[in-house]
Amino acid sequence: MDYKDLAKNFAYYAYKHLGVDEMDMIYLENLLLNKFNEDFPSTNEPSKKLIDSLEVPDYLINELYSLLGDRPDKERIATEIMGMITPSPSVVYKNFLSLRQNDDKKKALDYIYNLQIKNNYIQKTAIDKNIMWKYQMPDNFIEITINLSKPEKNNKDIAKALLQSKSDIKYPKCLLCRENLGFKGTATHPARQNIRIIPMKLNNEGFFMQYSPYCYYDEHVIIINDEHTPMKISRETFKRHADFVDLIPEYFIGSNADLPIVGGSILSHEHYQGGIHLMPLMYSKDRFEIKTNNPNIKVSYLDWFNSCVCIKSHDKESIIDAMDKLRIKWKDYDDIECDILSHTNNTPHNTITPILRKVNDEYIAYAILRNNRCDEKYPDGIFHAHKEYHNIKKEGIGLIEAMGLFILPGRLQRQCKKMEELIVDDNYDLEKFYLENEDMRVHNDMILSLQKLHPANPKEEIKNYINNVCKNILENTAVFKNDSKGNEHAYRFLKSIEF
Repeated sequence: MDYKDLAKNFAYYAYKHLGVDEMDMIYLENLLLNKFNEDFPSTNEPSKKLIDSLEVPDYLINELYSLLGDRPDKERIATEIMGMITPSPSVVYKNFLSLRQNDDKKKALDYIYNLQIKNNYIQKTAIDKNIMWKYQMPDNFIEITINLSKPEKNNKDIAKALLQSKSDIKYPKCLLCRENLGFKGTATHPARQNIRIIPMKLNNEGFFMQYSPYCYYDEHVIIINDEHTPMKISRETFKRHADFVDLIPEYFIGSNADLPIVGGSILSHEHYQGGIHLMPLMYSKDRFEIKTNNPNIKVSYLDWFNSCVCIKSHDKESIIDAMDKLRIKWKDYDDIECDILSHTNNTPHNTITPILRKVNDEYIAYAILRNNRCDEKYPDGIFHAHKEYHNIKKEGIGLIEAMGLFILPGRLQRQCKKMEELIVDDNYDLEKFYLENEDMRVHNDMILSLQKLHPANPKEEIKNYINNVCKNILENTAVFKNDSKGNEHAYRFLKSIEF
């Protein structure tokens, strides 16, 4: 296939899969011919039967890559072309609103989601290669994925980026800014010509919703402030969350905490995450309930790995008030016996990870209690993944993982395969192996412990090891541990709040 044929096929793909009007096919073909420096169109017909059958645009993009050869910017060129042949942001939004007004409102969400797959913003083929499984326990479960497309980040780099964002001038300011809409990309910033967004008002403020290109779970969305403003958990957060689930009750919404270590990877731009997926946390039962002065709310402490409060109410204002009372109380709460200090000098350490769902007109809010304090024993965080687990997961445990869905670095796929060979032979010369495979040294303790088991099924033992590490990391993040002392102190904290 040459560039002329490719232009014709891309134009037909836009008509067949992206909702472009048939009248615009010639227009798009000519735009593409210009992009490819071609003067005349192909005399061949588009490969209609083949293109009709496509669920993703991989075939056409691979043909483009073949023509572009070794050009380092070929991914950006592909994104530019997919943006050119996708209906404009305003057209997509109008289509969404039109579908949303119908009885089956979910069709509007399906329209945007499928469009972002068809135009390669969500790279489904790559996502489908992720390794996923469930670790079922008697009373709870967690979900684990080895994500092959997500780069591993360092907590210190995230905190540094927060400071740099206040002084550095660049465009767009970050990966979340509205100005990414149609952005051509650079060597260090991905192209975004094919992204499409849904504007909305939350608490009378400008926000927009977009699907995550990584899709860590079903219909993973990001809800982003129009303004490049830092993450901050406040009463306004809970108002925005409530407005969102009123607008789109099909999805939950949650916010990363607003402090490094316990927060997400981007603290410089206020954003929330959501989706249709029910997280493991949402299946957990109550450990205990407390009485309140407000008959409109129910407050309980969940039987979950970390410290999570659940508040339920059919009344919107009651759920907002209750969450804000909890936030205010926790912000300055100290419990020395549990190593909880809310401040070191003027540095705050206490915050929450809030989540909200709406089920049959009932608001269900979750508040995961967080503390980001470090000390000599735990320089990366007392209530963070402890050092012995960093070979599996060192990044901050943000919103998604705190709810029980672990996103592990893609390096583990390769490293686990190597470990399968190592752990069946406890006479293996590990030092010699590490000289040739330096990045495997971080797994030394894991390898030695698994070698002692002489596993008949090394792959399964490695998986079991990872399961327990993820469970233990969640328990590390609990400010009140799941023992008699921790539960007593959690109860004491909740009783101190005048709900």
